[in-house]
Amino acid sequence: MATATAEAPETVRAPFFTTKVITFIAFTATLIFSQNMFAVSSQIGVGDWEFWIDWKDYAWAPFVYTWIVAVHFPVYSWIFNKFFKIYFGSTLVLMFWFLQRTLMIQLFYVGMNNYPFNYVQLPSYLFPAMAADFALLLFGLKKHMGLYVLVSAFLAGVLVVPGHFLFLNTPFLLTNVGYPDPFTGGIHTMPVWSLIRMTIPKAPIPSYIAEGFTWPLPYKSFYDPYIIMTGFMGIMGVVWSGFTYIFLKSIFYGYEKTIKHFVKPAGA
Repeated sequence: MATATAEAPETVRAPFFTTKVITFIAFTATLIFSQNMFAVSSQIGVGDWEFWIDWKDYAWAPFVYTWIVAVHFPVYSWIFNKFFKIYFGSTLVLMFWFLQRTLMIQLFYVGMNNYPFNYVQLPSYLFPAMAADFALLLFGLKKHMGLYVLVSAFLAGVLVVPGHFLFLNTPFLLTNVGYPDPFTGGIHTMPVWSLIRMTIPKAPIPSYIAEGFTWPLPYKSFYDPYIIMTGFMGIMGVVWSGFTYIFLKSIFYGYEKTIKHFVKPAGA
């Protein structure tokens, strides 16, 4: 691989990644850069939520989570499939981020300061990352990029709440607790879910969140908050898909401009 000169006119372009060594270096650099970019966006959006037992602010969550999952994951899936033939790019970046984040938190917060740490963010990211990878398997690289981005961003936004509820809220809600009977003096054992429904009719789940739902989630019924939040996240995913499409197109525009300078010398 050499740079074209006057003595060596441009002939056939060589592949950007020509050897296994270069491919490995490029893959490692892309993985590290991707998880760092994801980590920065996550810290900007949700900050220290992983030190809480749940989302710190349910009114703010739809805005920050859809921005993170609808922009990052479709890009990761497409990039790793396009350049490295990896069909689970988003999930790979998420797992690498989770490993890095766990080591850093355990070392600098839990280990040194005895600070509690909860896995609050991973449940919200897992289903969206898998959805972006699955959408790319359905569409492939040869079909329209814009349609893939639209569908994957929508699925990523919609699946934030189900993943969060399944992996984080459900274990807590199914935990058995003892409720004293004021008449008999006995103890009734029941799941937290049943206790909440018995003591606070029409309570939002999880009801231990101090902050109530605000605009655009104004309801206080048992089912409405999650349903409305899920739908709103799907809408926000569609909105963010436009920015994701522009981001992907700009990446490949820069890539095409770069590989023009890499050609085989004449007679090679």
